[in-house]
Amino acid sequence: MARPTVLLIEPRAERLRELSHQLTAEGCEVVPLADLAKAQRFAEGLESAVVVLAAAALAGQADPAAVCAALAGPASPASRGAGRSLVVLGDRPADEEDLPDSAAFLAVGGLDALEVTRRLLLVLLGRQIGVAPDTRLASLVGDLEVTPLIELLRSLSQAGANGRIELRGGTLTFDRGAVVAATAGPARGLKAFCRLSRLTEGALRFVPGNPSQPSQPSQSGQSGEPPAGTTSEIVADLHALIHAAIEESLGELPDPRGKLEIDLKPSFFTTTFTPVQQQILSLAQRGTTLQQVLDSLPDRDGEIVQELLRLEDLGLVVRRIPAAAAQIITDSTADLPVDVARAHGIVIVPLTVAFGKEIFKDRIDLHPGRFYTLLTERKEHPASSPPSREDFAPRYREPLLHGNEVISLHISAKLSKTFENAAAAAAAELAEPPRPGETPPRRITVIDSTQVSLGLGLLVLIAARLAARNEPAERITRRLREMAPRVHTLFVVDTLEFLARGGRIGKARALLGGLLRIKPILGVTDGEIVPVDRVRGGRNVQPRLIELLHQRVDRQRPVFVGICHANAPAWADSLERLLRENFQITDLIQAEVGPVVGANVGPGAVGIMVFQPTEEELRWIAPL
Repeated sequence: MARPTVLLIEPRAERLRELSHQLTAEGCEVVPLADLAKAQRFAEGLESAVVVLAAAALAGQADPAAVCAALAGPASPASRGAGRSLVVLGDRPADEEDLPDSAAFLAVGGLDALEVTRRLLLVLLGRQIGVAPDTRLASLVGDLEVTPLIELLRSLSQAGANGRIELRGGTLTFDRGAVVAATAGPARGLKAFCRLSRLTEGALRFVPGNPSQPSQPSQSGQSGEPPAGTTSEIVADLHALIHAAIEESLGELPDPRGKLEIDLKPSFFTTTFTPVQQQILSLAQRGTTLQQVLDSLPDRDGEIVQELLRLEDLGLVVRRIPAAAAQIITDSTADLPVDVARAHGIVIVPLTVAFGKEIFKDRIDLHPGRFYTLLTERKEHPASSPPSREDFAPRYREPLLHGNEVISLHISAKLSKTFENAAAAAAAELAEPPRPGETPPRRITVIDSTQVSLGLGLLVLIAARLAARNEPAERITRRLREMAPRVHTLFVVDTLEFLARGGRIGKARALLGGLLRIKPILGVTDGEIVPVDRVRGGRNVQPRLIELLHQRVDRQRPVFVGICHANAPAWADSLERLLRENFQITDLIQAEVGPVVGANVGPGAVGIMVFQPTEEELRWIAPL
């Protein structure tokens, strides 16, 4: 992959010469210019380039933001390596204040030319592999919805990169483009690699560095590098790893919460078991769960499950899902990551998204990565529809047949008819006489969360944790209704246009987002989207969000946090860093906004959802 041209604009001759020398030594094609006007003319002829502008070059300019916008050029196409990227090098934090949102800023005070070069090389690498740098140019951040892991591995291999990929489930370490180590919970090596390869969504971070040198933990809480001695634990080449990952992805893994039990039939004593089956049976005697078996054995998860299924086919092992106090059901506007929902036994009912005559199920056959591409390509505005009563009915019927109560928690009734349809489906189901095998009581409680996106998602996750701890369904319902008004949801959109199109906010306010670089801060109050504040310039929004949260929650007490973004991973990453610096976070979920919510907030939106539990609640809602 060829690197784009670097247009370097620095009026100070010595710094221009030093940076140009460093970048050229790294194989970059550099055009060094001291004159800003000449550089602007030169930039017009560059279709693909990284423009590096010293803030000192803007001195005396009447409109620095307009100069930056001209150097950055029009919005870059989705294809990697296309368009121009602008990086401004400033000596003071104040140099960043009037920059447009599209410009990256690097505070170079205290950094030598070599370190500045490393940060710029990271920007170049990000363009090559299609992943954006974070706001400090210290790592690359993205989402697996947009950049699938296998695609990312191929790109890093071609680039010969050193460093590590951090995912929600673990880390992958690279040495000159080769994957040399992997961690995923207690799993290491190839097993961990295959486990991580199953991830299809969630935040990713690439941290550059020498894999032989230890590094500090990142803000995501992942450890730095794998422990000493593990940097060569994977010896397979990328082709073999991808082949193993494809094999691992065939077939869905069973519910990991299932508890294994042995059925000592006569055939048990005459069957010849494989070594893996023997280990499964040994662990099953101790009453372990499937997840504990997967973590205990060195074989790949898929291989272990295949052997387990053979034992089940022989009728020698039974998996029993532990009974919870209630089955928790929600809808796809909760934006909960699939693996998180699955680990908690949460059932998600999808809404529908339509682009003209094309109809998709939210996060089923239309995922965020593809959705945001369609949103920019299609002229028509997508329309969303709630699940029908018929969509809810089988989700309610199944847990009732197993003797479970149902708690169905949904998007604000003021924003969607999902709650209305769910309530109607519940009433119709309960009006039916009990079916053979059903045991009383038959209860379905449908709750209006008065929230949306991860504001709803946090409440759903809390409900699932309470149910897993065998809190009675009636008490869970009462707690949820007490907690819902205490979920603080704030979000920022690039423009109010999408909310206006969807009828979610008055059209008169649609002008605000385009005036004088004003960024509106919106919130959810009593189930409705309401204006909270306005900030001039996108770079001032996130500090203001932190100030608003300081007014709402006690920074000395723990909080449960959700961060969601609409194809804006760098801004979500920056917001996470600020939140971790300012609050005591006990649990944090970051997710990409799905198609239904994304159709209303538009690309570039970032939201935060914060819940502060009481001391009693903290014990009940802690991670399982």
